[in-house]
Amino acid sequence: MTTSITGNDIIKLGFDLLREGTLSIVDIVDAFKLAGIQSTELKLSSLKSPFGGDRFFEPKQLSATEINYPVYDRVTDFSEIIPQDDDQGLTALERLGSFVATDADEKYSVFDLFKTVAAIQDCLRNPEEDKPFLLVSADFSGIQDTVYTISSKGALKTLRARSFMLELLTEHIIYEILSEVESERYAVVFSGGGGFGLLLPNSEESIRTINDYRTRINEWAFDEFSGRFFIAMDALPFGREELLSGMSFRNIRQTQADNLDRLKRRKFIDQFEQLFTPSMPKQLTVNTECQITRRDDMPDEFMFDLETETRMSLVPAKEREDDKWIWVSESCYHQFWIGDKLATAQSVVRSQKTPEGKEPYFKYPDATWSKENKSWVYYQIDDQQTKSADCWFMNDWTAGQPILYANYVRKHGELSEYAKKLENESLKEENPTAKPNHTATFQGLAASSCGADLIGALRMDVDDMGNLFSSIGSLTELSAKSRMLNLFFKVYLNQICAANLGGGFSYTDIAKKNYSVKNSHGDIGRNVSVIYAGGDDLFILGAWDETTELAFDIQRCFSLFTGETLNKEKKTVVEGLGISGGLTLHQPKFPLYQMAQKSGEAEHGAKNDIEIQNAEIEKNRISLFFDDSKRQCRLKIQEPYRYMLSMKWDLSSAFLLPLMKTYRECGNVAFQDGRMVLEIEKFSYQTIEKWFAVIEKYQESSMLYLPTMARVMKQVEENPRMDASLFKTLLGFLYTNDESKKNWISHLHVALNWLTYLRRKN
Repeated sequence: MTTSITGNDIIKLGFDLLREGTLSIVDIVDAFKLAGIQSTELKLSSLKSPFGGDRFFEPKQLSATEINYPVYDRVTDFSEIIPQDDDQGLTALERLGSFVATDADEKYSVFDLFKTVAAIQDCLRNPEEDKPFLLVSADFSGIQDTVYTISSKGALKTLRARSFMLELLTEHIIYEILSEVESERYAVVFSGGGGFGLLLPNSEESIRTINDYRTRINEWAFDEFSGRFFIAMDALPFGREELLSGMSFRNIRQTQADNLDRLKRRKFIDQFEQLFTPSMPKQLTVNTECQITRRDDMPDEFMFDLETETRMSLVPAKEREDDKWIWVSESCYHQFWIGDKLATAQSVVRSQKTPEGKEPYFKYPDATWSKENKSWVYYQIDDQQTKSADCWFMNDWTAGQPILYANYVRKHGELSEYAKKLENESLKEENPTAKPNHTATFQGLAASSCGADLIGALRMDVDDMGNLFSSIGSLTELSAKSRMLNLFFKVYLNQICAANLGGGFSYTDIAKKNYSVKNSHGDIGRNVSVIYAGGDDLFILGAWDETTELAFDIQRCFSLFTGETLNKEKKTVVEGLGISGGLTLHQPKFPLYQMAQKSGEAEHGAKNDIEIQNAEIEKNRISLFFDDSKRQCRLKIQEPYRYMLSMKWDLSSAFLLPLMKTYRECGNVAFQDGRMVLEIEKFSYQTIEKWFAVIEKYQESSMLYLPTMARVMKQVEENPRMDASLFKTLLGFLYTNDESKKNWISHLHVALNWLTYLRRKN
């Protein structure tokens, strides 16, 4: 083992492999063995999906605008990823080496392998240590309480800013730790999903530094988030043997998970006295508390007027309670304006100098921060790529260190004229006319819907992530799987929202809005905004019909990206990772935190639903249009599986989506004063009510519903506007005694609700 070789030397060897196609690793074989590679020579090979299946990624450069799905045939043309003379450093290796593997293990990309080996090599350069490795993990708790508990004042853009604030906080903490222990970026094993993992050289000084910073950052978090948010962080030394055995590696990770849980159970133990000391609020009226978070413990010097950007302590005391002021805390003031800047953000610039002027910023404590000596780091959002050593680039691997962010958002200028009009009318009391680059409000998004003016709240979460990650047996595997999930949820999701699914796949479009065709403003994509996406979950708000359709696009793309494999008969033999979701509908003025809560309940229901009596829970489902009334309805039924609140994704592909497209063919989209409405011509509204009655009949008497359905379908057939072929298609979905389709009636109410909302004229 040559201890003179550094981690940066390993990264350079990664470029050598990409250039030459082969690489001898005899001199550094020890580090590669600890990364799970037993060979002494590496050859470039096609990359298999790390999640399973027999599909291979095409060897392409990493791109934020093109989704790279694994394909059936192994592609061995590596010409696109050969480095140029100026390609160097970790970011360039990620751009070039993310979709190509080595023959030693085709499940791990060149980037993940060499990044992991580089971190291991730096640890091995201290041969006197019995335990040369230090595994550092962090887990954030209280994220939902921190992000979603805000009022309706600028809710959408403030929510996106608060969500990004916590994502940026993750990167900030990583930056501070790596700087303090003098380590490199390749030491990051994973980052995202409310936590991170680092592999650092073990030393008592490093452990003290990390534990000290944990205390400091939580002192700040306690004050900043009123005790709602806590950062558990653990530094665990371990030896070579834990990396040589998959079981040993899993054990060390479980030990660290237990340590993090123990810290979370004792969170803010150093602030107990402060927690239980009664104190009077600093703001004594509803008007002077923060209008976004409703905090009343902030003194006037930390409060701003949202519109005039005036610090309230500078306003004469007798004028402060005037109704013209919109009081917000300092951090909320910055978040409110950053929410709009995120819509066009290209980079994030870090500085330890207080920004000049009134440009908004995020502010975090540095590694030396204390209550007595507060030293800060500032981050500003820029709509250009500033060449700076401390500038991070949004979803871009061509200029410097990237920061991944699901930044798809609908702006005011991208709305229809009708939606703009309603949005401006809703803002008149608070604000003048919205600007084109302002984040679209709930009112604007709801008005972009076909039919009912409602907001769709979509929550989705990968199934069985705990089992997936607890079974990981190496650092390389942990890096590969977590990075691929981040790539999908933080980068590729933007393209899916923009109706750019790639791979030759078409997007779901029931009302035929043509999302990939530029509108009169030159804009494409759906009227939705991503609130949070990363790790293994997401939260999206938008026009209800478009958010509903988007859920099916996300699932389809995710399954293909994570290794879904089909045989020649087009029957699924290997599925990609499962993902479950819940979608709820709300009036635009419905409280934001309740949108998050209700859609979370819908998602939970989908993950715990049962299709038939005495069966096990089946995940990989979607719960559409969930609300408490539907849940109560199901509770009253003797056999609950006759009224399903969720469905398997394959059932939606075979039944729900084709039925909705058939319903769509029974009518046309019309515009009424700018509003889009689906007008049904080939059957009446009363027919829809009769179909709902058939569902009730089925709940009472099982197969005896068929005669009632037959009578209803006979009336539909007799409609002079109904053509024979369309009726035959409709009949195939609604009237069948096919054993494989007998559960369709249990889900019919979902399609009927969908249709009803599309037809609503409000």
